[in-house]
Amino acid sequence: MIVGACSSATGPTTITASEAPATSSAEATTTTGPENRIGIDLVAGLPIEIYGPEEVGDYPVVVTLHGGGWFGGSPASMEPLADSLASAGIVVFNSTYRTSAGGYPESFDDVACDIRFALSKAPEYTTSTGPLTVVAHSAGAHIGSVVSLAGDLFGQDCDVGGGVVVDRFVGLAGPYDPTLYSAVLTGYFGTRLEEDSAPWEAGSPYSYLDDNPGLRMLLIHGTDDDLVPIRSSELLAEGAEEAGLDVILEELPGATHMDAKNPTLVSDLIVEFIEEP
Repeated sequence: MIVGACSSATGPTTITASEAPATSSAEATTTTGPENRIGIDLVAGLPIEIYGPEEVGDYPVVVTLHGGGWFGGSPASMEPLADSLASAGIVVFNSTYRTSAGGYPESFDDVACDIRFALSKAPEYTTSTGPLTVVAHSAGAHIGSVVSLAGDLFGQDCDVGGGVVVDRFVGLAGPYDPTLYSAVLTGYFGTRLEEDSAPWEAGSPYSYLDDNPGLRMLLIHGTDDDLVPIRSSELLAEGAEEAGLDVILEELPGATHMDAKNPTLVSDLIVEFIEEP
């Protein structure tokens, strides 16, 4: 089933956002502070921030993941979006994963632990039993897409019990095919692509498109992204559609790579997607 305003027999549904000029990436990172942060914890020694209403209620749950080119980044970059989603009545676990000290499979295991933690802690903040949505930017979107599709394959040694159950995935300007970045990801996967493709395949969302058939996907990408071309999201949307997944491709006219996580541009789109029955 294709989700969107209009269906296409030849490709995934594409919805074009408002034609208003995109906010600059400098404006996208401006914030007065996380007003809705209600807690901080650790998962496998890594920080996780919790955002949401102060009173327990019937709220959806989101796990956010930062970008940073696989080898860097910080959950602080997702604070404005996490804060914005919390103000809309969503419990958000703003998470992190090993970057320079990570790679395959460590970074993926960390994200799986983040999701397990969110599922186990959610009853302290919400009476809702689902759905759980992963919202991830850039390299975090690549890792998050893999774990959202692959489920319990990753993080099996996590100290937090339970399974990895992701109902919805929101990818923000994700570079989803790691083989297109083989020049920079040899160390990340521990081998050259042409010498041993197995880790690269295991770290690609395309390997798991049939493994979570109930997953719904929203892929958001700026048309002026000069770091990760919008074709990255278009290709994943096409693959997901062919696998029978519900997928929306949302284009942001004039938006850059960093604009894709700008709350002004994407919060309403994400909230609407999460709240759809």
